[in-house]
Amino acid sequence: MMSRYVGLGVLLLMVGIFCCPRGVLKAEDSIDRQFPVDLERELESLVRDGTAYSKDPDRLLRLASLYLDLGYGGYVEREKKVAAFQEGAWVAQKALDLRESSADAHFLYAANLGSAAELQGLVIVALNLQQLKDHVHRALELDERYVPAHHMLGRMYEELPWFLGGNQKAAVEHLKTAVSLDVLYAPARLDLARWYMKHGQHGEAVRELTLVVETPPLTKRWIWERIHRPEAQALLQQIVTQEGFDRSRVNP
Repeated sequence: MMSRYVGLGVLLLMVGIFCCPRGVLKAEDSIDRQFPVDLERELESLVRDGTAYSKDPDRLLRLASLYLDLGYGGYVEREKKVAAFQEGAWVAQKALDLRESSADAHFLYAANLGSAAELQGLVIVALNLQQLKDHVHRALELDERYVPAHHMLGRMYEELPWFLGGNQKAAVEHLKTAVSLDVLYAPARLDLARWYMKHGQHGEAVRELTLVVETPPLTKRWIWERIHRPEAQALLQQIVTQEGFDRSRVNP
């Protein structure tokens, strides 16, 4: 059981962390893209237009965000996922070169790079670990209210062993901060529930998971329907069956 928290590969269960930004670019927060096919069409259009070679950081960041979302929730084949994340990291790096002061750019670079590394194996993860941490911290330096960065850092603290910087107290603080800043941000709420489960706080876990199941996000609902809600439902069932927990004991 404890080996789950020692392996470096566990750190990048962050495919789930990295790839669920609330709508990384603020301009898209009012848009609910229901289906991955919409994102694929937009991606194809941007690629045809040569956006990857643009000098406009905002266009580059939009492209990096599309690669991230599709690599996480849209594509199925491993090779296609890796290719998307690698392209996303490359594009985000170009945006960083143009606008180092962008929290979005630092997050999207770390998220795409980390997701590709996880799929390629432990050695690649280990080689990129410090770089990932540096970019997440830089995103929070630039914007202390950046929800996906709090979430990512919380998972890093939670999953890493102590000798690589793991810190359970810091982990739960960052996860709580993420959900307090955005109550509809399902990935952080899921991981906060997992933290509670790990520490035997099943009532708190049930409360967080129930909120995930019953509260759809305003944006990127398709990711919630395809990934977050089913994961929350499975964890709720696990608590009930394995722990014999009575959900009726939990106050709403």
